Amino acid sequence: MSKFLKLFLALIVVAGCSPKENSGNLTISTENGDVRYNVEEAQTPEELEKGLMNRDSLAADSGMIFNLADVENQVAMWMKDTKIPLDMLFVNSNGRIFFIEENAMPMSEELIIAPEPALAVIELNAGDVKKHGIKIGDTVKHHFFDEFNKKVYEDEGKQPPREEESNSVSSQEVQEDAQPQPADTEPASPSDEGSPVSQDGEINKTEKVLSE
Repeated sequence: MSKFLKLFLALIVVAGCSPKENSGNLTISTENGDVRYNVEEAQTPEELEKGLMNRDSLAADSGMIFNLADVENQVAMWMKDTKIPLDMLFVNSNGRIFFIEENAMPMSEELIIAPEPALAVIELNAGDVKKHGIKIGDTVKHHFFDEFNKKVYEDEGKQPPREEESNSVSSQEVQEDAQPQPADTEPASPSDEGSPVSQDGEINKTEKVLSE
C-alpha cells in the first residue's frame, strides 16, 4: 500500500469482489443452525479493488471474504461494475457480524459504510441473509479469523483463548453493536464519484483504490 493511502485515507472503497485461486470453507452460526459456504478470498490491493466486477452470476452457497487485516481505517464498500445483487456481512476480529447490508444494488457507486472498522467483509448472493436468518451477532468461522487472532496473541506474548471462549457472544454485546451511532459520528458524505475520503474531509477524486 502506498504512503499516500497509509497517511490520508479515512475510508477505503472496496469494489464488490474478483476470484482468487485460494478458497476455503466458511461457516456462519445462526439461531437456525450452521450455514456453510465455499468462499474465495481477497487480500491483496488488486484483489480487493477488482472484486466480483463483471461476473454474470455467483454459484449458490458461494461467496467472497475480504481480508482487511492490513487495512487500519474504516472500510466502505460499493457495487461499481458489479452485475449481481449481493448481501454484505461486516465482521469484527472475534468473528462476530456487527453490520449487514442486504440486496446491494448492482452497478451502484453509492458507498456502503459500517458504523465501525471491520476485520473482514463477506459477500453472498442477495437473499441469503433472509433465507438463512443471518443476523447481527451471529458468528463466522473461517481460518482467517483463527490465524489473525493467533498472531495478535503471539505478538502480545499471550495464549489464544479456547474456541468456546472466542466464539461466545453475550446478549449485551449484541445489543451494544446494534445501537445507532450518535449523529456527530456519522461518516462524511461521499461525492458522486464514490471516492475515498481523506482524514481532513477532502474527497480524493480517483476510482483507482488500493492499487496505488
